[in-house]
Amino acid sequence: MNREIEELFSESKDRKGFGYKVVVERVKTRRHGMQGIPRAIVFEDLTNYLKFLGKEKEFQLLEENFDKVVAVFPQLTQWMVDNTRVIISNDNIWPDLIKVCLWFEKSYVPDKFYLRELPISIHTKFIEENKGCLRALLDELVPEIRVDPENTFEKRFGLKYDQPLVRFRILDSIFWNVSWYDDISVPIKQFAANPIGCKRVFIIENKMNFLTYPKVSDSIAIWGQGFAIESFKTVEWLRDKEIYYWSDLDLQGFQMLSQLRSYFSHTKSFLMDMEIVEKYHEFIVSGTPVIAKVPSYLSDEEHAVYYFLLQNNFRLEQERIHLENVRQRLSELFESV
Repeated sequence: MNREIEELFSESKDRKGFGYKVVVERVKTRRHGMQGIPRAIVFEDLTNYLKFLGKEKEFQLLEENFDKVVAVFPQLTQWMVDNTRVIISNDNIWPDLIKVCLWFEKSYVPDKFYLRELPISIHTKFIEENKGCLRALLDELVPEIRVDPENTFEKRFGLKYDQPLVRFRILDSIFWNVSWYDDISVPIKQFAANPIGCKRVFIIENKMNFLTYPKVSDSIAIWGQGFAIESFKTVEWLRDKEIYYWSDLDLQGFQMLSQLRSYFSHTKSFLMDMEIVEKYHEFIVSGTPVIAKVPSYLSDEEHAVYYFLLQNNFRLEQERIHLENVRQRLSELFESV
């Protein structure tokens, strides 16, 4: 006990000149008589407390940056109080953070600039390197320009960005007035804003199947590129088209079919049935297990195929299906051209 008490006193203000004072209570003990027993330690002021912690400089920076930000944005006072770690961890970049926030508050123009071309006197990568902090600040400062529930910084705050490209092929040149182009890639916004005058749309996941897909009257083929199909949900004119979806016969393929159908309920699957599974059984390989809910937007027949693949961990690659079978199925459904 004496050793412990001595250690406590050795670190006190009485010994070191700063830090805590020890509050001692005189206690009578049976064995040793009156003894001074420490009952509490007390920091007399903030200066002693910070010096003891070794946080004097950090606290000074905290105060300076807090005052700097609140002087420009008093509406951030409570946010700064609640996010002191953010203040400290960004202590050397607050002037530039303030510049960015001021531009969004006073000079913002939607859909005009890419991130790196914003007319702000900061280095071109600054916003990219500090998106997390800036997003939190802008959510507080300019909620009226925020696009919920977008999480991507550029989409959330109405900036231009490198859009996903939609690659599509014209399967019937009669309705297409640019005859010298039949395999085209365009940004998704342009694709969504300019309806194509076809009757039906085939969304085909794998590139080789997309490239070799036969001609079909009044139709286009779109390269699905896996779960990139999420971008198609913004293409409103697809609601007026017949949509056919073709993918690998595996769990992921049926998940993507279900996802696409959640956007466009009239979507039909193409060559994704048990007949194809049985016909090409020799080409089935092991699938990639997934931990996900059973897809919600499948027909009874599609559910049956999904469960068969799930229970056996099977996968039939789209490329294994002969082009002749594709032509045959198409001839059963449509007039080929």
